[in-house]
Amino acid sequence: MLAIVSIPLVAEAKSAKVPEDRQAYKIYVDDNGVMRRSDTKEEVSYYGTNYTAPFAYSYRALGYLGKDRKRAIDRDIYHIARLGMNAFRLHLWDAELADSVGNLLSNDHLDLLDYMIAELEKRGIDIILTAQTNFGNGYPERNIDTGAFTYDFDKCDIHDNPVAQKIQENYLKQLARHVNPYTGRSYAKDNAIIAMEINNEPCHSGTKPEVTAYINRMAKTLRGAGFDKPILYNVTHNPQVTSAYYDADIDGTTYQWYPTGLVSGHERKGNLLPAFDDYTIPWKDTMQNYDKLAKVVYEFDPADVLYSHLYPAVARAFRKEGFQWITQFAYDPIDLAPYNTEYPTHYLNLAYTPAKAISMMIATEAAKEIPRGSDFGTYPDNTTFGHTRISFEEDLSEFNSPEKFLYTNNTQTLPADLSQLRQLAGHGSSPIVTYSGTGAYFLDAVGNSGAWRLEVLPDVDMVDDPFGNTDLKDAKIVTINRVHPIKIKLPSLGPDFIFKGISNDNSSEGKANDCTITVSPGVYLLANNGAELAAAEKVEKVAGNIWLTEFVAPDADTMPFTLLDPRNADSAVDANMIPEAWTFHFNRKHTNWDEAPVYELTSSPEIDGVIVVRRYVADKIARIPDELNPQTINVKFQSKSGNVTATPLPAGTELAVVTSEGFTYSVPVNLDANGVASAHITNLLPRKGIIMPAPYPVTVTRESPASTTPVSGFRDIQFVELIIPQTAGEKQVLLPERIWIE
Repeated sequence: MLAIVSIPLVAEAKSAKVPEDRQAYKIYVDDNGVMRRSDTKEEVSYYGTNYTAPFAYSYRALGYLGKDRKRAIDRDIYHIARLGMNAFRLHLWDAELADSVGNLLSNDHLDLLDYMIAELEKRGIDIILTAQTNFGNGYPERNIDTGAFTYDFDKCDIHDNPVAQKIQENYLKQLARHVNPYTGRSYAKDNAIIAMEINNEPCHSGTKPEVTAYINRMAKTLRGAGFDKPILYNVTHNPQVTSAYYDADIDGTTYQWYPTGLVSGHERKGNLLPAFDDYTIPWKDTMQNYDKLAKVVYEFDPADVLYSHLYPAVARAFRKEGFQWITQFAYDPIDLAPYNTEYPTHYLNLAYTPAKAISMMIATEAAKEIPRGSDFGTYPDNTTFGHTRISFEEDLSEFNSPEKFLYTNNTQTLPADLSQLRQLAGHGSSPIVTYSGTGAYFLDAVGNSGAWRLEVLPDVDMVDDPFGNTDLKDAKIVTINRVHPIKIKLPSLGPDFIFKGISNDNSSEGKANDCTITVSPGVYLLANNGAELAAAEKVEKVAGNIWLTEFVAPDADTMPFTLLDPRNADSAVDANMIPEAWTFHFNRKHTNWDEAPVYELTSSPEIDGVIVVRRYVADKIARIPDELNPQTINVKFQSKSGNVTATPLPAGTELAVVTSEGFTYSVPVNLDANGVASAHITNLLPRKGIIMPAPYPVTVTRESPASTTPVSGFRDIQFVELIIPQTAGEKQVLLPERIWIE
């Protein structure tokens, strides 16, 4: 039985004007590897996202749903701009842009790419394009053979094969010279396209001289086609030839980071911040030319998490290493976001993951503010940097400068300076805004009128784990247009301000009572009096590139999902028989999906040569009655085959716990006759932690420092681990079958 949820669209985004001066300067790389503006010589700092609507699955899925793709792009770019991002990166699917000999095709994919570039530029968002992916267009579906040269060569041969190299030259030349009809400029001459990466995540099988020669050949082709801006190459793949990249005639290097691993199949939980202290680049002190090349993050993501405190920590780590371009992978189109089908290990959309999206907004501000090379130490001493604060315990990130107050969750922090405040964005409540809705909201000062623009997005209700199996017929999160009171305590407005709805189909107006008005999703003007309101209505934009009346929310299309009886997870429910309270609060779609499964990892020899098995237990420990005073942790193990075992453990095996602060404590153990290992809390001693899940790339550090204080108590435990010497072999890996505390 399907329950159908209708979500009305509010209004359409207008096009914004092209900043008049953007074509007046380029971005260049100086002799010290620093990206600067050509006109002012100022350093630049970019933070943003990838977004793939013109290509591959995203393109097809928008078609499956009958969406106008250009309108979809308009709506998503509005939200990307609404979050203050100034950077966009995309690897182009040459499989959909070129024929078998590398000729650029004039097709719908190219037209959408051109259109999207023009719309990004109108919002003041700069662009890096990766010219080719050299893989198919299928994921997560099957590849579709388009006749492109990509399908004629193996990924690990295409960069080394002379025939393929000639084809790539033809493609790169035409791509650089292609004139975008929406801007009137070629990609080579468009200064908002600040750089070009030759290819996405290359696979090289040749020698170092051959790799360098290939890169030089492609770079020479781009420059010969008039592309006189930075040319970039990926240095985090093919470690056997890393030095060949730095010997090449390029201007910058590209990196990626997945600090929480990828494709877990479920939402990850626990304190992950210890994995965000450092982004390790092992060759930075020894590699020739390292300091002469710009550093770009083409993609990153704390994957498989819904937390809202991690993005600023990423920005902090990257700025420490001197990165000036940081782009997440990937922003979900609003029309696909309910289902999270495009890249299910990632999930980011302002309407559907509002807290995470505001965290991206905060990270954007942090990246702009943190001086390149700044070191704020290690966790937990690095949770405040500049105007940014992050907290695992509160699942909170906030940015609090005199002009901006941004937060992802309930906070008691007072704004830095209300007299200078120009922008507030939030999810949850704060000393300024009290709001029970679950969507994001924005408050922007309207010019010098004294009025404020309030933008309220719909509520979000989670139906199922968005990182599990996904399908376009199975929504994971739905948005609901509910009505809520909102209390806004801004001294410039006073307690009885007037308000007026200004977005499409929003005709509400009235007067606040004790700073409180009632709102549904939309845009409102708030003012002290009619004169201020009239002055505000004449202002075109707020927050840089946001038109006064524009607003985007999910369409009025149906969002289907299967409701299961909360009393029996295997039984469907007649939607017409469901009590009102169950409609969206029915103990989630699948019982216990939010109880994280076992995290299993075979560690590399560089991490003390151990195998680690981890179980998330925080939710269970939280249910222990307060009157109990547990002192001992017990773990009963079973083998991988599922058999309970009493086999003696290898010498050196440790039973460990990881606390909410991310610190690890352990004690040597063996199994008793019942296959149980036990440890008293006083016997658990600090040790270096092993970062789990395995981050990517493999060069990133896998250790976190040991604590200098004893474990605080069992209430503080997040994970239980069994740490087994690797010499024992895979067959010795045991899984926690039962954990209890007494």
